[in-house]
Formats: sequence, C-alpha cells, structure tokens
Amino acid sequence: MISLLLLRHETASAFQEEEKGAPPPIDSDASPPLSFQFGPQLSIGAQLHLGVLRRKNRDLEEALEDDQTRLTGRLDLAALIRPLERVELFSEFRFEERSLSRDGEVSRDRTGEVNKAYLLWKEVFPATQIQIGRQRFKDSREWIYDENLDAVRLIWGGDPVELQLSVSSNRFNPKKPEERIRNYVLYAVHQVAPKDEAAFYAIARRDPTNKDRHPTFVGISWKGKSIQGQRYWLEAASVSGSDGSKILRGYGWDIGWSSRFDYPMKPSVTIGYAFGSGDRNTEDRIDRNFQQTGLQDNQGKWHGVTKFKYYGELFDPELSNLKIWTAGLGATPFQKVSVDLVYHHYAQVEEAARLRDTGIKARPSGEERNLGSEIDLIWGFRAMAQVQMEATSALFLPGSAFPSGERAFSQEFKMQVLF
Repeated sequence: MISLLLLRHETASAFQEEEKGAPPPIDSDASPPLSFQFGPQLSIGAQLHLGVLRRKNRDLEEALEDDQTRLTGRLDLAALIRPLERVELFSEFRFEERSLSRDGEVSRDRTGEVNKAYLLWKEVFPATQIQIGRQRFKDSREWIYDENLDAVRLIWGGDPVELQLSVSSNRFNPKKPEERIRNYVLYAVHQVAPKDEAAFYAIARRDPTNKDRHPTFVGISWKGKSIQGQRYWLEAASVSGSDGSKILRGYGWDIGWSSRFDYPMKPSVTIGYAFGSGDRNTEDRIDRNFQQTGLQDNQGKWHGVTKFKYYGELFDPELSNLKIWTAGLGATPFQKVSVDLVYHHYAQVEEAARLRDTGIKARPSGEERNLGSEIDLIWGFRAMAQVQMEATSALFLPGSAFPSGERAFSQEFKMQVLF
C-alpha cells in the first residue's frame, strides 16, 4: 500500500473520496498503483499511457496552417521500499516518446527521467512527518498547484487539522530557466465536516535569475459535498509583491455548485463563475492583473469518472483579467462510464491586447472584451479496473475581441493501462 502522504495528496483525502461504490477519478498524473508486493519491505507497480491530441486552427486564421497532431506513449515504473518501520523510500521513473506532426513536418522526442524520488520519515516527532526529495504537490482542483518539485516538506497533524511547511523548486530537472524559482509554501487544511474541507495557504515565489520578481499569493479554499448529491467549491486568492518596476495588486476567485439527481443515468447540472482582476491603467506602477501561482493545472472533476480542464479543454486560460461563466450537464449511464457537456463564455475584465497563458495563439484586438465561447464534450470510460480511457472534443467560437477570428477545434483520446 502506498504511503499515507501519497494517498492523501494524490488520490484519497477525506474530501476526495468518492461516493460508496464509485470508481476513483482517472488521473493521468498520478503514480502507478503498487500492485505487486514482495514481502513487507518492497512494492512495485507500473502503468502505460497512450495519447492522441489533434488541434486545429489555434491561431484562428484558416488561411494559416497551424494544425498539429501529437502522439504520446509513456511508461511509468514505481517502487516503494520500507527499510525501517517509519521510513519509506519511493521512486518513479518515466519513459516517454512523443511524435509531433505540424505544418507537414514530423518531429520525434524520447525522454527518460526520474519523475518522483523521495524519502518519507513518519513520526519524526509526535504527529509529524518529513518528506525530502522530488514529490507531487497537488490540491483537489489543481487551482493552486499540481507539480512535481524537489522539496523539503514538513507535515504536522492529520484529520481534522493538517499543517504543511515546504521549500521547493525544480532544481534538478528544469525544462525552462524560470522553473528554478524557489517556492516557500504554508498550507493549512481543516476538515470542518466529514466531506467538507477548508484550507488557507500562502506561497512566496522567488526567482534567483530575476531578483525584481517576487510574487506572493495568499488564499483560501473551501470544497465540500456534505449535502447528498451536491458538490460546491470556493477558491479566492490575492497576489502581491513586485515584478520588475511594477507592484502587484491582483485578486481572483472561483465559485461553483454541482447537483446530481437520483434518476436513471444519474444526471447532473453544474454552474460556475470565475473572476481574475484586470488592470485599467497600465501607465502607473501598479499591476492590478490577477495571476495564478504558475504551478496550477486547473483540472478537476464533477460527478464523472475523469478529470478535465474546467476552464476549457482548448482555450484553457490562466485566470487573469478574465471573467469565465460555466454551465454543464453530466450523466453516468453506467457506474464506470460518464459524459459531461460543458459550456464556457469568456470576457476580459479590462480591454487588453494580450492573454496570459492560453491554448489559443491569437491575440485579441484590445478594443473589445468579448473573447468568445467554448463547448466541450468529455467522455470517461473504465472498461475494467486496469484499463481507463478518456475522450474529449472542444470547439472554440471567437467573440468580437477577435474581429476576424475563425473557429478552432481540438480532439484528444487517452488510455491508461495499470499493471
């Protein structure tokens, strides 16, 4: 059995546990289950991931060829060793091959890396454990973070209160210079009810390559499902500090409710609204644009069996100078099959000629706020305990902020085989 800490932060916290009898959510970033045990000291596991992603017209210009198809094959191998009763050593190796076809040209890339490798020492002091090494940082909606980082993390307590202190970076495996940023994290969570969780966090990010950039994030999070058939959440945060000559003063929130009804196929309805502040006066020294931590993935699930990008599978923006309205319909025709139809509408808070970290490559005009809408269809399948599949289709319809914009499309299929 995987360690208590890994379970809590990857698959099975009190809040994340599913309804009785329901399968756990498909999470392609989770470590393989440790299915093979060789005595009490050694457990190993593996998983195979296959993916196909097709994206068309992300520049919103049909006349320009920017379609791409990406094929991915990945093998994860994991092992857990317990040399002592209170000490665990966990490692996960990832081997991946990608093939990218774009503008008639095909490129291939093969990589092998240590995806996770850490030591977990339990009961260093009463109710205290320490985790050292490359490990996953994740909250259930991935609005704060979902990253593998090289870290020292101290965890105190458990249910109903847990406190984490950590220092982390991507020191040993940076893919970009900015990934060397150091993160100082305080994360405190309280189980206010059996299925309701409240958290407070503060994250200071310090870039050793740019000493004039040091954002600090302070936020609260509430996620719950104590009411039968209901899920609800609230995320709220502010960013302060500085970025070059600019003083950061932004704020944002995300609120939503999802209701599931006890009828055939378990239909569900979800509504949500997200807001990230914008900057009306770009000439002064204060930048009022909200920005997320830079560690987020913005992926979660409602009542289905799989996670998806809840701000849009294709547009997929960082919540900055944005208003996002979301409405969704879902169904679970079988216990291991789910479908979600999701609609998003996007608008800028302040007119601006740039977007922060989106899946669309076109730039808005800066004269209109209406960015457009997206319709997503997400299927989740669990053919058997060891085989998991997910299929998504997305259509982006540009608004008046893209005056000559044309539709963009994406389709993706993923399959995981657990060993």
